[in-house]
Amino acid sequence: MGFEMEQTDQLIMDTAHRLFADHCSAGVVNSAEMGTEPTKLMQAILEAGLPLAWVPEEAGGVGGSLALGFNLIRQAAGFALAAPLAETLVANRVLADSKLAVDESWAVLVSDGGALPMLTDGKVTGLVENAPMPPGVARLVAPVSDQGAVRIAVFAPDSAEIEHRESLAGEPRARVHWKEALPLQLSSALDDMSEDGLRQFCALVRACQIAGAMEKMNELTVTYVKERQQFGRALGKFQAIQHMVADIAGESALANAAVEQAVRELSAHPRPFGDSADSLLSIATAKVVASEAAGTVSRLAHQCHGAMGFSYEYPLQQYSRRIWSWREEYGSEFYWSERIGLAVAEELQSSAPGQTEGRVWDIVSR
Repeated sequence: MGFEMEQTDQLIMDTAHRLFADHCSAGVVNSAEMGTEPTKLMQAILEAGLPLAWVPEEAGGVGGSLALGFNLIRQAAGFALAAPLAETLVANRVLADSKLAVDESWAVLVSDGGALPMLTDGKVTGLVENAPMPPGVARLVAPVSDQGAVRIAVFAPDSAEIEHRESLAGEPRARVHWKEALPLQLSSALDDMSEDGLRQFCALVRACQIAGAMEKMNELTVTYVKERQQFGRALGKFQAIQHMVADIAGESALANAAVEQAVRELSAHPRPFGDSADSLLSIATAKVVASEAAGTVSRLAHQCHGAMGFSYEYPLQQYSRRIWSWREEYGSEFYWSERIGLAVAEELQSSAPGQTEGRVWDIVSR
């Protein structure tokens, strides 16, 4: 399952799939979590130009559609990719939209959906509690607030106090603190980029990753229950297991449908990092549906696998830990459910007196 793409986009997707399959085995993922940098994988991704998929051709990139980037992110999640492709894709797109230089190196968007660092007299001060921070990153791309306007600042990693951490999935995260740091590059104020627009975009990235990982969990579960024998029969022959597998497939398909709808609506919007009431509802819905499905799919998949699902050597745990982690980043399902409710209430208040009957369903289903 994927988003609508052009033919050239599909060629890039096929290349990426072969690259991930060749260089990102379950063993590579486990080794990366233990601190061994996957240099061959990361170098292959850079050489293929995948981190430049969202960068326009005139800026030295691939010039791919939003659908291409989100498909790459979804596919990478299906391999539990041990490289910061999603983070670099977003960072490079932000740089390109800000008219700042983009190069062929690893970069991350230093943002966790919270308050932005402040720009004062050309220097940045602020704290980001839970930022992606993979080893080997060359540039920190930070949205900063300049009297309410968003600007993009680029830093070297040694410009900030960085407290390295790990997510539940073993992915590198960090607490980043700038104290009157001078950026290497600084954009002008951006009219087509907002704090909430950035939060929405990153939330959709996480929803897309959850959807991709759940597809893989569904695949692993189907294969396992076909092959595993119990009481002389394949596990998949037991009705209770069949119900679990059907529920996993249904939840995964629902999450994919919600994410695909959000990507379609965002693709039609001229400002993907800007405020938009239309994209807010679809993105919030995608994050809610994917995050809620994450709990159900991981529970059922592990029930079908039994103890095997928790084995370090078996890959299921790589995906379940990731979706548990991603569901909380850039807003949990509870946060985005509240945003949906507030958006609906605001639109109802703007309706003419006596014209609210049936409006809630019209708003959330359009």
